[in-house]
Amino acid sequence: MAAYFIAHGTLKNPEKMLEYVDRSGPIVAHYGGEFISVGEIKAVLTGKHKHKRTAIFKFPDVAAAEAWYNSDAYKAIWPLRNEAGDFDFIVMEEY
Repeated sequence: MAAYFIAHGTLKNPEKMLEYVDRSGPIVAHYGGEFISVGEIKAVLTGKHKHKRTAIFKFPDVAAAEAWYNSDAYKAIWPLRNEAGDFDFIVMEEY
């Protein structure tokens, strides 16, 4: 069953974010992930949301998303990600 990785983030350094995107894209693809969408949050209709952007990726399943996230290749760029922004990540399963 397909899984969606959803990243909610607030940028700290746009240049580092561009580098992070360039480096993370091939790693996502290696684990069967595909980019779906990214955009600025325009309205919070109920509750509170602390971030300004959301990105969505689709993986073949939860195991593939977790394998990507926990891979040595992705862990190697975590410091770059942390310089680029503050993020909350979730994985949800499609049904």
